[in-house]
Amino acid sequence: MLIGCLRRRIAGLFAWRPGRLARGALAMTVGMGLRTLAQAGVFLIVARVLGIEAYGAYAAVLALAGGLGSFAGLGVSMLMLRDTARDANAFAAAWGRTLAALVFTAPVLWLAYGLIAWVALPGGIPWAVVAWIGVAELIFAPIALVSIHAYQGHERIGRAARLVMAPVLPRLAAALLFIPLALLLAPGVRLQAWAALYVLAAASAAAYAMWLVRRDLGVDFRPIWADLGRSMREGWAFAVGGSALKLYADIDKTLLARLSTLEAAGAYSVAYRVADMASLPLNSLLAAAVPRVFRAGEQGVHHAGRYALRLLPLPLAYTAAIGGVLYFIAGWLPWVLGQSFAPAVEALRWLAWLPLISLPRLFMQTTLIGGDRQGLLAAVLGVGAALNILLNLWAIPRWGWQGAVGATYVAEMIMSGILILSISRLKHLC
Repeated sequence: MLIGCLRRRIAGLFAWRPGRLARGALAMTVGMGLRTLAQAGVFLIVARVLGIEAYGAYAAVLALAGGLGSFAGLGVSMLMLRDTARDANAFAAAWGRTLAALVFTAPVLWLAYGLIAWVALPGGIPWAVVAWIGVAELIFAPIALVSIHAYQGHERIGRAARLVMAPVLPRLAAALLFIPLALLLAPGVRLQAWAALYVLAAASAAAYAMWLVRRDLGVDFRPIWADLGRSMREGWAFAVGGSALKLYADIDKTLLARLSTLEAAGAYSVAYRVADMASLPLNSLLAAAVPRVFRAGEQGVHHAGRYALRLLPLPLAYTAAIGGVLYFIAGWLPWVLGQSFAPAVEALRWLAWLPLISLPRLFMQTTLIGGDRQGLLAAVLGVGAALNILLNLWAIPRWGWQGAVGATYVAEMIMSGILILSISRLKHLC
């Protein structure tokens, strides 16, 4: 009996073939992996050429622009993804409304960005840098993102993986061009030059994404204004949740630049970027699984949760292992980036466990999104972002980047606790 059972198990292993989710996760992992390698190349070049203070200024501006960029379109593209995953015939109209939402929100976001930058950023950062990075993150980056959502909705993860690469390859080319250009420029203007190259790269990525969507999915660039108000009222929770999450992840860099030093912002930003890149396989799996979670969520949040929980064991093991790896390789940073980045060694050791700490929140937010509970999720993420900002305002003047790390961990654990309580009140998952 035991031998027969063992034989069947072994035969089953040899007969196993990857399903669509596994292939999608693999495709997204490859795409994000290549993107991460390209991002690593950009990161190494830009950090080395700019130095720790100028890199800290760049990270602070990018964090602010990226946080506001999450409001572009007010979450209508996530409705497009959801509706397309459930009914492919809904795509054409949803795509048109997504374009209309981007057009509608762009001027408002640009005005808000300028006002917040004037108040929040250090006075020494040139306004040309603020303007160019703002155009890249508020205008061009959302176009690439909604194109990825279009392919995800059709569960064409291979194409989505290609578009994941679209923004970073032009950026890598710009970084390679930045090396000889920087030799001709005074150190004081290198940051402005990189900002100009950054926006050109973002524009080329957006143009490629729109061309690919039109060719593959047969839609044009005509905005559809009908029912836009209803879509924005329904989608705003996705936008608030996405922006809250972006602000939660990045606002500490802006606050470090303002409340501490650009050197501290640079060290922390480098360490955070390395920890974030280590989360690649987890993000790939969740990106590939989103359409299926949406379909499971048609029957309620508990069905979405059960599907998400089936995916949890492997990411749990991975994030635990990668924390140890990050802790031990942290000492290599000055050798790779230069001795000016020596403060980033300790910062990375502090942040090594961020992928593991954030894992429960990532899975529970995927569950709520799939179960059409984006309003609840937005509220929780908003609380987390606000708490993180308040903790950073208190901790950074006292402890610098160490205070920012502590604020991140505390906010992450509180958000996870609130999400657990919220989901348990909706319905038991198991």
